[in-house]
Amino acid sequence: MRPCIGLILAGGRSKRMGEDKARLPLAQGDLLAWQVARLADCCDRIVVSGDYPEHDAVPDLLPGLGPLAGLHAAVLRFPNAALWALPVDMPGLRPERLQVLRQQTTPAFYGDSPLPAWFPDTDALATAIAAMLAAAPRELAIHQLHARLHSRALPALPTHEQANLNTPEDWAAFRRALAAP
Repeated sequence: MRPCIGLILAGGRSKRMGEDKARLPLAQGDLLAWQVARLADCCDRIVVSGDYPEHDAVPDLLPGLGPLAGLHAAVLRFPNAALWALPVDMPGLRPERLQVLRQQTTPAFYGDSPLPAWFPDTDALATAIAAMLAAAPRELAIHQLHARLHSRALPALPTHEQANLNTPEDWAAFRRALAAP
């Protein structure tokens, strides 16, 4: 059985938020710690895409490619593994949704949202990413990666679960929803 690697994609620039999204305070830590805790019981190892020395970090080898750079670095570091890719800025996703992804035998994602995603074979993922990077013009979008892998699109998630926290307003709405009874 392949080891399961949980990858928290936190290497973005957070331009719309105006500060590092991963460091936003939440519960007894920050948003990054929140997402790491969500995968803690589900994976053999959890790594973080980005510069976070307090975590097992996987730095981008090809900066500026968005989430694809994080996936690229992870597949090179963890051949012959299975990979969960979870954005740091998607904290509303219920843990059981992640388990549904892991039950898939092929790459999978939810509805129109290419992340979070499940990739049961990092070797196949590495091959697809290499082909995308070699394409002219380069393919950098995660939906293009799913097309190459023939990933399974599961039914779309409720809006509040698939929402990305990209702006201070998104963050405030998420905090209000957490506080609601």
